[in-house]
Amino acid sequence: MNIRQPKMITDIFQSNFDNVLQEILNPQSIQENHVNLPKMNIYEDENLYLIKTIIPGVDKKDISLSLDNNTLVIFGMTSQENNKKLTILRSEISFKDFKRRIALPKDSDHQSISANLINGILEIIIKKKQKIKPKNIIVK
Repeated sequence: MNIRQPKMITDIFQSNFDNVLQEILNPQSIQENHVNLPKMNIYEDENLYLIKTIIPGVDKKDISLSLDNNTLVIFGMTSQENNKKLTILRSEISFKDFKRRIALPKDSDHQSISANLINGILEIIIKKKQKIKPKNIIVK
């Protein structure tokens, strides 16, 4: 008798959530090769968005950020180790350049985008536009 274990509801939710989030934040994702894309987390609070991307072994001089309309483009170049005296017996590390596109929310302040690379983690901070507070106008 073969008993099939049901998937955990959290696994189903996480998988669906990841797919939906990816489509919302990155509509070009279908065209990109996910195998070489660095993993990222995106956070939000009332004042800003924070993107953390893991890119170990990439020097900050080899990273470029640009804006294309309302899309943040992260580009990174990696260089493969060249040691002619050694023969590769097993290779699991990918040394391919990457490009990641992230559609920014409408309330992003494009002028405030900043980035830091610390210990292989790229942190991109995007402040939110200040909301105009409602104002009461007195009729005279």
